[in-house]
Amino acid sequence: MDEKSHSNIDLKHINECLQDCPDIVRKQVFIDNDQQAVFFYIDGLADFNLIQRDFINPITKMELKQLSDKARVNNLPCNETSLIYDSKEVIESIVSGNSVFVCEALPFAISCTLMDVEKRGIEEPETEKNVRGPHEGFVEYLPTNLAILRRKVKNSKLKFKSTTIGEQTRQTVLVAYIDGIANMEIVDAVFDKISELQIDGLPAIGYIEQSLISHPNSLFPQFLATERPDKAMAALLEGRIVIIQEGTPVVLVAPVNFMSFFQALDDYSTLWVHGSFLRMLRFIALIVAILLPSLYIAITSFHYYAVPLTLLVPLAESRAKVPFPPIIEVLILEAMVEMVREAAVRLPTYIGTAISVVAGLIIGEAAVQAGIVSDLLIVIVAATAVASYVIPSYDMSLAIRILRFIFMITTSIFGIIGIVVCTALTLAHLLTIESLGQPFLQPISPMTTRDFKDTLVRMPIKALRRRQGMTRTDNKFRGGSDDGKE
Repeated sequence: MDEKSHSNIDLKHINECLQDCPDIVRKQVFIDNDQQAVFFYIDGLADFNLIQRDFINPITKMELKQLSDKARVNNLPCNETSLIYDSKEVIESIVSGNSVFVCEALPFAISCTLMDVEKRGIEEPETEKNVRGPHEGFVEYLPTNLAILRRKVKNSKLKFKSTTIGEQTRQTVLVAYIDGIANMEIVDAVFDKISELQIDGLPAIGYIEQSLISHPNSLFPQFLATERPDKAMAALLEGRIVIIQEGTPVVLVAPVNFMSFFQALDDYSTLWVHGSFLRMLRFIALIVAILLPSLYIAITSFHYYAVPLTLLVPLAESRAKVPFPPIIEVLILEAMVEMVREAAVRLPTYIGTAISVVAGLIIGEAAVQAGIVSDLLIVIVAATAVASYVIPSYDMSLAIRILRFIFMITTSIFGIIGIVVCTALTLAHLLTIESLGQPFLQPISPMTTRDFKDTLVRMPIKALRRRQGMTRTDNKFRGGSDDGKE
């Protein structure tokens, strides 16, 4: 801030604005025995012992003339000392958790940062388990998240562009990138869009995501949300950007493609054959999660002649006990599975586990005995549910679950043709989606053959010298200059 020759600080106005704020401590003192002054800090955010030792005691031992000396004030032992010349900025500094000294006889207020915030310990995210990677995750406290990233990327090229969002909440949002790898046009464009957001507050980072995506009505996520620092570090090294918001352990990674939602750090922690096997398993699970219930509806409703006779007879016997058409039968069971899944997520762990077991018994054995669903459908829905759990990204898994219902309803009307048409429309939609201006289906469309080394099959690390083309980085080769060869 530019220094000013006069003070715009009104102690009476500050006290009026901070009325009915019992968490804000006001410690009144006198300088030179006659000049009234007040220390402000928030109980629960500030470290009282440090404030008393490094802020209050040194200031109260100084005379007014000494306090007017800016050079002397800046040498106070407390951390991040700054001078403030406006009452509004004083209030903003106080509610941000800083300790502030105000004396109307001085042309400025003195602010310092001595915070002691209660924060959650660093633990592995519940929704993103890992086998061979680090078992740590981001937390809600922003400085801790920055320290985790800085510990992983010990390089001055790791940069953070900061802005404050929220007319009421005044939350800090950071755009992290590695200078020299990330494309600065993308970084600046994202930062400018975030800075222009007009909103009261950000209860979750999804508010930022929905403000930035180019296709808000699409089922498919266009940003990768993660709580894993190792995933964020890998994205930064690829030339992607990471958006970090104060107050949430979830960060956003962009630009990403469709394949990014089916990759995990374990793919790179094992041999390339093992990693490739896991990726192919996930894509098989994707096909099963979308198509299996629809195929059951199509075969039992329209194309029973496609089933071998040895399987058709028991299928017919099982279906003969069910009074509903296949689509109603499937919708009943799928809806029950989705409700059980949601209940298990929202309830406490011990209650959610019990609910899952009881609901599984009811949906399975009791539903068949009651003649509501057929035996084969129980197997199909169970296989579909397991397949949807294999997808690493929760957002993509949710999109697949919704897409499955669209496929089922269309198939119940048009049969196997409905599956073909829905598949074609889904692929066409994926071709139109972009993530920060980059094609969502890259490297399939547009075709980039060199990027196929890290898609469905993960080639050996030595073959992955070149970074993904969708990041539009000028530093195209990992671990060195662009003078290397692929």
